[in-house]
Amino acid sequence: MFFERTLSRFSAVLLQALVVGSGAAAFTASSALAQPPPAVQQKAPAPPTAPTQAPNATAQPPAGAEAQPPAEPPPPPPPPPLSQAEQQEIADVQRPVDDLKTTIDGLEKAVERNKENVEELSRLRGEVLVVFDKARLITTALAPKAEALRQQIEKLGPAPAKDAPPETEQVAAERARLSALAAGYDGAIKNTELVLVRARQLRDTVQVARQNLFATQLLKRSPSPLAPSTWQKLVTDVPGAWRQIGYTLSDWGALASRKATDLTGLLAGVVALFLILTALVNRFLAYRLDAPRQQPPSFFVQATTIGWVAPLKALPAFAAVAALWIGLDTLHLLTLEVGQIADKSFPALYVFVGVSALTRAILQPGRPSWRLVDLSTAAARRLTRIITGIAAVFAGDLILQEAIARLYLPFSISVMETALACIAIALLMLQLVRTPFESKPVAAPPPAPETPPEAAQTPARAVGPVPPLSPYAIKLPLLLVAVSILTLSLSGYIGLGRFITQQVVVTGSVVAVLLVFHLAIRAMLGAPGTGIKPFATVLEEKTGLDPAQSGALTRALSLLLNGGLALAAVPLILITWGASASEALAWLRAAVFGFQIGEFRISLARILFAAVLFLALVFATRLVQRWLDRGLLKSQRIDQGIADSIHTAVGYAGFILAVLAAISYGGLDITNFAIVAGALSVGIGFGLQSIINNFVSGLILLVERPIKVGDRVAVKGQEGFVRRISVRSTEIETADKASLIVPNSDLITSTVTNWTHRNALGAVSVKVAVATQSDAEQVRDILQKVGAESPLVLQHPPPSVTLDNFGLNGLEFTLAAVVPDVTKAGAVQSDLRFRILKAFRQARIEIPNAQHDVHLRDLDTVRTVLTRLAEERMRQSGVATPDPKKA
Repeated sequence: MFFERTLSRFSAVLLQALVVGSGAAAFTASSALAQPPPAVQQKAPAPPTAPTQAPNATAQPPAGAEAQPPAEPPPPPPPPPLSQAEQQEIADVQRPVDDLKTTIDGLEKAVERNKENVEELSRLRGEVLVVFDKARLITTALAPKAEALRQQIEKLGPAPAKDAPPETEQVAAERARLSALAAGYDGAIKNTELVLVRARQLRDTVQVARQNLFATQLLKRSPSPLAPSTWQKLVTDVPGAWRQIGYTLSDWGALASRKATDLTGLLAGVVALFLILTALVNRFLAYRLDAPRQQPPSFFVQATTIGWVAPLKALPAFAAVAALWIGLDTLHLLTLEVGQIADKSFPALYVFVGVSALTRAILQPGRPSWRLVDLSTAAARRLTRIITGIAAVFAGDLILQEAIARLYLPFSISVMETALACIAIALLMLQLVRTPFESKPVAAPPPAPETPPEAAQTPARAVGPVPPLSPYAIKLPLLLVAVSILTLSLSGYIGLGRFITQQVVVTGSVVAVLLVFHLAIRAMLGAPGTGIKPFATVLEEKTGLDPAQSGALTRALSLLLNGGLALAAVPLILITWGASASEALAWLRAAVFGFQIGEFRISLARILFAAVLFLALVFATRLVQRWLDRGLLKSQRIDQGIADSIHTAVGYAGFILAVLAAISYGGLDITNFAIVAGALSVGIGFGLQSIINNFVSGLILLVERPIKVGDRVAVKGQEGFVRRISVRSTEIETADKASLIVPNSDLITSTVTNWTHRNALGAVSVKVAVATQSDAEQVRDILQKVGAESPLVLQHPPPSVTLDNFGLNGLEFTLAAVVPDVTKAGAVQSDLRFRILKAFRQARIEIPNAQHDVHLRDLDTVRTVLTRLAEERMRQSGVATPDPKKA
């Protein structure tokens, strides 16, 4: 009885906690998502009551029973059951989370089993990254729904306290239902976050294990190829290895002998395919590249030609290898160890064919005019042979290493094969260092008829952004690498030498391809030496941009293109240095499509597109401005000041629109800027008062136009021409070509003299003085004649001459005239002075100089001082001083 009563009371308390407490405490993530509890599935009956329990709270227990506490009040009604659709929704939410947990459990066990296997660890790390991405996507997908449920629960408010009035059953039931759903989503999110943490930790574990294995293998020292014991061991192991190879070949030969006819036809077809494609490719290249040309191809054409010449040169070998692979697989001959070796042999052959084709496309040993670098034909052919040999040795090493591993040949054979391959590549690199990098001779163009013979015989120099290869920049690193490979291979560090060899071949090929693309970008933008019109010049001609704007757009476009090239290059470099393809793609996906930093998500793709959008809108704005300048604003009916104001307003509006569009597309919320601007409005009002004042004054200048671009103005003692009216200030060019920056508020609040506000008419005056004895009427006539004969002054009204004053040095006259352009007043005054001087000299009229009379007072004192000085000098020289009385 006691046990039943205790169980009944515990059930009542539990039901009360389900309604009043948090939903997360009642429904755990697993129980809420897997199978709802009975209280949720169906309407629970009233709590069971023990048969011996009294019907009221004051009833006493029977004799011999323990005293029981007073009965609790009846619990509130249980929450309504979740609908079938809601139960299915929670189950669908939990199912992928459970799958991820199962997957991460299996991956953790697999990592523990394969801590010594590099290839398996690389594969497992890729699977861990997949789990990590899936978990992150699930978290991102569930977060909005969980947040919406929490907001709905907050709208209902918390459950009332015990002493508060009770709420309606509908509100309590709705809160319980929403709490159950929220608990399900929160549980799924927390389990997913736990999977994320485990995946991140497992990824780090795999990375540490791979690094340790990589370092161990690289730094492991093997027997030196120079040691006699190594050769003795090799001689001992070769017979057994040869027998193993013979067994494998005999088994495969027996299989192939049953399909000898089909195999012979396959080989003949592969050879025929290779020969036919080679002949077609050579004929097509001869038709496109060897055709007569009036001038050598530009660097841009050379760089873009590599993009289709290299695939064409590789096409015959690629097609032959692919056909051989498909044919052998169709004949079911890629079985046993031979099939496993072929899986690595065909990719190695592709690497060899690709490197060889790219080398021939860049160096063009048979077509000097299409050669991308400045090398002679002999040097290009030698470099082609050496690089092709390095690629062949590298591919052969990959194939032999796979054969040794699949046939389980002795370790001594593997060490010797790797050492010989590294030594061969190092020797080929030394041969490359010994190759002279001679420049290719360029034929001189035919002389023009007016060209002197000696000038026509001067050979032209190669033009292009790639200068002749520097021996120190290319050969010194190659020499160091070759010596390092030889030293490591001969001293026993064969693993490290083989790793360096692989990076030289693979990374060098990737860098060569990227360099070609980079040079193509520079050539497309018209870099110096490419023979192409610069892109900035094209922008200036087509859109009317000034050099600064076109240069900025060109630099921005170059940055975007090279940035995209670098973004594509990093995964390739990572793969060549040991990263798996899944890791490189994951890094590229995170870099392009966004990565999380705190609460912000940064997406390089959106940033790049935002920058492109900004440049496109700015470019469109400049096109509109150019169209207005050439069309509507060019009309004679529109004042130049109004045209300049419209031009400036369109530029500002387009720039602001471009900034807002780029910011919005880049992921930044414009409302945040509005909130910040509102919060800083008081500070802007006081701290930036002068800037706002200048901004409003600039708008007034653009609308009211008291001054315009090109006007000659004088403000605060400075005079010059208005060159530019911006929002904050106005640029005035003075007579000495200095730029005077005047705040717009000064032009509005202070007095400004505008010589050309209404029109360009102006007056000039030239003052001249003549000797007092000169004939005043003759001087007047000469000055009037000079004014009448000057072509720079207007004759209506005619020039006037006035006698201003009887000066101390002579008579002072003024010649006044009206000029059609006041901006040329200085030139007019100078011309009039030249004419006046010439006319006065012809009429023998003297232009007086300033005269001054000097009067000396108290001559006795001066005489006494001079006498004393003379006596002192005579005394010092030993001459007797004369007696003034005798004298």
